[in-house]
Amino acid sequence: MTANSAPYTVLITGASSGIGYELALCYLKQGAKVFVLARSEEPLAQLTQQFPGRCVAVRVDLSDADDSQRAGEWISQQVPFLDLAILNAGTCEYVDVNHLTREPFEKVMAINWQGTVNSLLFCLPLLRKKILHEKKSSAQTAQLVGISSMASILPMPRSQAYGASKVAVEYLFNSLRVDLVNEQIDITLVRPGFVKTPLTERNDFPMPFAQTTAEAAIRIMRGISKRHWLVQFPWPLVWLMNAIACLPLRAQVWLLQKISRNAKV
Repeated sequence: MTANSAPYTVLITGASSGIGYELALCYLKQGAKVFVLARSEEPLAQLTQQFPGRCVAVRVDLSDADDSQRAGEWISQQVPFLDLAILNAGTCEYVDVNHLTREPFEKVMAINWQGTVNSLLFCLPLLRKKILHEKKSSAQTAQLVGISSMASILPMPRSQAYGASKVAVEYLFNSLRVDLVNEQIDITLVRPGFVKTPLTERNDFPMPFAQTTAEAAIRIMRGISKRHWLVQFPWPLVWLMNAIACLPLRAQVWLLQKISRNAKV
């Protein structure tokens, strides 16, 4: 993606670390104005100092409806519209089925699911304003991007909470794609494989084909610029996961049970 093709105004949730931070850095380097949303502004200080005036940090707990509404209203006062919204905020908690508790489900769904919905409530109107603003021009349409996961393809071990949240996000975005067919808002879903982030540092199992946040950001931005419906990577893992998904359910379960037996709990 070149600087000339970068959206003018970008919003990225979950931008304090990992993929979100890397995407924010890349778009800022391309000349975009970027709203970076996170629960803590401190990790974003370097970006705001490096790109004064173009990087705007917004402290918000997206799992809280009132706080999200406040942040959305404030952003709406700062810009007339958004060109691109990347709903990236997320977390992961693994489930121990031998000691099942409510906590991992509540925590994951609050951030990954409810946080996405709360973000959508203020992002979608701002994306629609982009269309109204440039109704008579030939400018590109607005774009809404959701960060899902390869875990949405198969029922992975210990991922009952995380996988369910990502499946819900994918259904939401694909359903929006249907209902927004008459509006100039492109929908892109991103399914990363393993990415080396502070979140995945906690994983106690091998992460095949793991990529750095810089590598992931390049692939995501390329897919966004081409307005792909689905961005998946890395390809060896994409091929493997989809190949297993094509097997009869009994064969899928058998293979995944083998993985589950070898995983630490």
